[in-house]
Amino acid sequence: MLLLVSVLFSGISIIAQPLTGTYKNGSDSLVFNGNRVIFRVSGFGGLSSAQAGMGSYERVSNFLLIHTLDYPGDKSTFQKLDSSRNDTCVIKVVNLSNYPIQGVLIEPDNTTAKLPGGRITGSDGKIYLTHTQKTREITVSGMGINTVTIDYSPCSDYLVKVADNEVIENQTVVFMIREVDDETLSLLLLTDNFDSRKKRDSELHKLERKVRKSHRMDKRFKKEYEPYVRSTQAGH
Repeated sequence: MLLLVSVLFSGISIIAQPLTGTYKNGSDSLVFNGNRVIFRVSGFGGLSSAQAGMGSYERVSNFLLIHTLDYPGDKSTFQKLDSSRNDTCVIKVVNLSNYPIQGVLIEPDNTTAKLPGGRITGSDGKIYLTHTQKTREITVSGMGINTVTIDYSPCSDYLVKVADNEVIENQTVVFMIREVDDETLSLLLLTDNFDSRKKRDSELHKLERKVRKSHRMDKRFKKEYEPYVRSTQAGH
């Protein structure tokens, strides 16, 4: 009895039941399979872009921690091409269907106040970079797309294919989680880059207090069930 009381008041988190199956809210989803989960979520923090990832998960009190690994879905890629212009690097950004994308930010790492190197792609999806002698990396980013970093090689152009969603890899994502009923999860994204090296419980509660002050809204995900198909015998 004394042992039970000491456990209840020691602050040790009680392990929650594992989650299984698919939970959806519109085009957003979390799919739990064993100790793994793959997710796509959007609309948290007033952002319209979606975030996606896959990894192992654990539940700590009313928190869901997802330790992301390499993402198995679509990710942004780039292809190095022979240079088409002397002293100029041409970068073209397209989507996975090869349509040019306007409004994507492209930044070389040698950008300075005297030499602003950031460019926004035009309607043809292209930008032209000069003064690349000291460039080592080029970052391609934008709202709603998966950021890609290019290891720049002189005398090269690049074709960049960007995937939808901000892909999260090798970071810890933290949600507040509540089981509304047997078929409904309430989720609120707290961070997509949790520092697990610090004191975990105190840092989690700091995140909770911060998000409560901001009055951010949670989202509810409903469990989906596979349709039941009744087997029939031949001739019936």
